[in-house]
Amino acid sequence: MILCMEEGLQAMKELPSYYRYWGKAEKDGPGYHLLPYHCLDVAAVGHVLLSQRNDLRQRFATISGLDETICCQWIALFLGLHDIGKFSESFQNLRPDLLEKLQGKKSSKTYPVRHDSLGNLLWIESLWRSFDAANSASVPDFSNVAEYWQELFQYIANAFTGHHGEPPRRTGPNNLQLRLSAFFATEEINCASQYLHDLQVVLTKEVGIIPQLPSPINIYESNSMQSVSWLMAGFAVLCDWIGSNSQWCQFCENVMPLDEYWRNHAIPQAEHAIREAGINAASPKATDSPFTDVFPDISEPTPLQRHVIECPISDSPQLFILEDVTGSGKTEAALFLAKRLMARGLGNGIFMALPTMATSNAMYDRVAKVYRKFFTDDSTPSLVLAHGARHLSDTFMRSIADSSHAQKQYGTDEDTASAQCVSWLSDNRKKALLADAGVGTLDQALLTILPSRFQSLRLFGLAGHILIVDEVHAYDPYMNKLLQTLLSFHAAMGGSAILLSATLPNHVRQEFISSFNGGMGMFDTLHVVSDAYPLATHLLRNDRISEVPVEATLQRITSVDVKIITESEDVERIIITAAGQGKCVCWIRNTVHDAIAGFESLREKAASDNVMIFHARFAMGDRLDIETMVKDCFGRNSKEKDRSGKILIATQVVEQSLDLDFDLLISDLAPMDLLIQRAGRLHRHLRDDRGNPLPPGTGPDQRDHPRFIIHGPLPEDDAGSDWYKAAFPKAAFVYPSHGCLWLTSRLLSDRGVLRMPDDARELIEAAFTEEADELIPATLRKRDIDAMGKWNAYQRIKT
Repeated sequence: MILCMEEGLQAMKELPSYYRYWGKAEKDGPGYHLLPYHCLDVAAVGHVLLSQRNDLRQRFATISGLDETICCQWIALFLGLHDIGKFSESFQNLRPDLLEKLQGKKSSKTYPVRHDSLGNLLWIESLWRSFDAANSASVPDFSNVAEYWQELFQYIANAFTGHHGEPPRRTGPNNLQLRLSAFFATEEINCASQYLHDLQVVLTKEVGIIPQLPSPINIYESNSMQSVSWLMAGFAVLCDWIGSNSQWCQFCENVMPLDEYWRNHAIPQAEHAIREAGINAASPKATDSPFTDVFPDISEPTPLQRHVIECPISDSPQLFILEDVTGSGKTEAALFLAKRLMARGLGNGIFMALPTMATSNAMYDRVAKVYRKFFTDDSTPSLVLAHGARHLSDTFMRSIADSSHAQKQYGTDEDTASAQCVSWLSDNRKKALLADAGVGTLDQALLTILPSRFQSLRLFGLAGHILIVDEVHAYDPYMNKLLQTLLSFHAAMGGSAILLSATLPNHVRQEFISSFNGGMGMFDTLHVVSDAYPLATHLLRNDRISEVPVEATLQRITSVDVKIITESEDVERIIITAAGQGKCVCWIRNTVHDAIAGFESLREKAASDNVMIFHARFAMGDRLDIETMVKDCFGRNSKEKDRSGKILIATQVVEQSLDLDFDLLISDLAPMDLLIQRAGRLHRHLRDDRGNPLPPGTGPDQRDHPRFIIHGPLPEDDAGSDWYKAAFPKAAFVYPSHGCLWLTSRLLSDRGVLRMPDDARELIEAAFTEEADELIPATLRKRDIDAMGKWNAYQRIKT
């Protein structure tokens, strides 16, 4: 395998001098791949991907403002230039043996600046000028627009030379400005310029590409090239990873002209490599399917599900916000809506983001049952689980195909794309957003807009997917702001999104609408006005927004008695009594410390093995086992023998996305939206008086009237600044707005009952509006202002 034979070396003397530069090499062996061949490998991957993906071509063209054909021309050309920085002697001297063998010289130069930054430097300082000269004769009034084109091509060059996961740098060691003469000799610059010329000739001959300069007028007015450069950067990373895998794109042992290599090696290898990588392995179904075909276990869709079956959708990026009580089928509604959007060509896959690893694991199992129905029958779509402990999920690990190992080929800090690629194939945190379907924690999606390495690859993957974010109410202000930025970027990249919540304040819904609308380039403020609940909000391009009230799900129309109990001993007595009557009970604590304390106390007092604990600090393997046990004991299908007399002490891990059902629920005092969310775990499914499941539609729940007990301090009018901290010293840092907690306690104490869904909007708005702040005792208001200032300062330091 690749061996450039001595005959090849002789043949090089008859070919352009750029054949004397290596681009890839074995770490501990003599084999190498010529630089122009490697560049053609990567360009061929991009060309084949664009040829196979009509949606990808359209996305690049739409965002850039360029004609689709012209846009693809430039992408292919710059992929062929992605590694031009390797013409530098400092890079070539990473393998002194190859430098001497190919060029017949020795060098003492070191490698202080990576080749991606060197390539960008070479384009800025030299290749652009030769490109300018080559086009000036064929373009009318080129001198008048040359400055525009230089800026345009600089965006593109930044994207493609920055293919190692971060933007190319303009400075080197000691923060000194990079100088072309320090890294490139005249001979090397001439070789690169000759290669650029010959690359254009090859592309023109082999695939009909004739690079043209389109009209710049509409491009610069909207900064569209700056926007599309984000996608181009991610696309360059993907193409480089695939084109650098030496098992798919083998080193060539023969020296031949570029056009012959492109035709006989680069293109066939690219087609094979793309198949092996699992890219383009699935196509969305172009027609809608009946809801019951996708979810055969649901005989009668809920009102929210009927809404997404029937609601109109457009052919442009759009945002849906679905608000309904827990247990109303929001997940199935979102998945079916995503399927409809995919059928309209608005995405080629989905990514579902959740707050925690536990909720992601549960959702992965649910999505695994249906996601194949989103794609054509001849597709082989991939589904990945994306979070830091996915390797402990037996279900996911069984689904992973074997992947090969590549080599680390250069030096200490010169990991090749091959090594990155193998890491990526086995590391869903990078691959998840490129796979046809992904489920994971929200932070994996947020990495698309944070300054992290390979951010552009993740952004590229997500741009082609319908983004579904569950439990959007569950995030603190900092995460909420990041989510707004994510929605803005996703809209700018042509993506659509679906947000789900049971308890979303109107001002947060407004922020999501404004962020997505701004990402679409629409900056007029659109105001949400409806106070209805349940509610489906739909934002389309051209400043159109609809807010449609949705009928409540009959089974989820509930009335729950609410009582505040201040002493933990009283709470424990109630729990032990209920468990003795055969009921299953859950006490949700706000910290792990409090959960452990409650568990140890109850286990001693109840003298029973039926007391369980579930929180996020278990070793991940143990946590997954406990999560499975919790779902077996308290899940939808649990029976009397599974749940009778069981007591679960848990933290917030049970309040979201886990389909659990308890006979009695206790919660430490928390913000109103979270208490409503937790209440959704009380009498969630129809059961008889012993806790056995009842078939849907067979009548009302036969258990005692549901009770929701809140453990916390009473809302005195003269509450001091330590009102909440005195009761919950640890939890005081979890929920910094103690005034909001005081309002929650006051509202629930006054009402004594929680009626869902009727009370949901009123209670949430009453606890989160600026008007409600005036009801909070002054000492608590002052304490909250101080605490929020410290919290914001901490978040800035952390980032």
